[in-house]
Amino acid sequence: MQQGDLVFCTSKGIIGASIRWAQKRFEKTHFSQFNHVAVLHEQVGDDWTIIQAEAKGVTHDKMLSSVAPGGTYEVVPFPEHLDRVRFMNFLLTQVGSKYGFLSIFSCALDMALPDAVCLRKDDTWICSGLVAGALWFCGFAKACDWGDLYTTTPAEVAAAIISNK
Repeated sequence: MQQGDLVFCTSKGIIGASIRWAQKRFEKTHFSQFNHVAVLHEQVGDDWTIIQAEAKGVTHDKMLSSVAPGGTYEVVPFPEHLDRVRFMNFLLTQVGSKYGFLSIFSCALDMALPDAVCLRKDDTWICSGLVAGALWFCGFAKACDWGDLYTTTPAEVAAAIISNK
């Protein structure tokens, strides 16, 4: 494992279950088991800090061991052909940004009514939108296929990264 590797999570709880249900119902991908995505930041002993968008906003101080309480996670290597430094720099500039609660609502509407409504507030992120934005910033060509980076789902990111190996 190294800095910049992606962490796809399956957490317990109603929010995680709701995200997985919506992805399975509307996106029909086998990556819909993931409801959260984070990025390895710094190694601390046998653990890692992660960069993620969570309810408190974009943070870089939570530990990997705590990212999916009661659930599971899978660490996926950062694609070798991309610029890891640009990827990490983008993520670190977003630390402190607020969480995109309105973007989550927009994702739900987008799944039910494709391209009908787009709601979000400037300078906010959801977990998968944050990672999608960083991937786009570092030259990930498949990011151009996502209609709206800010409301990209964990399943869409996982499908692009894991299928790209």
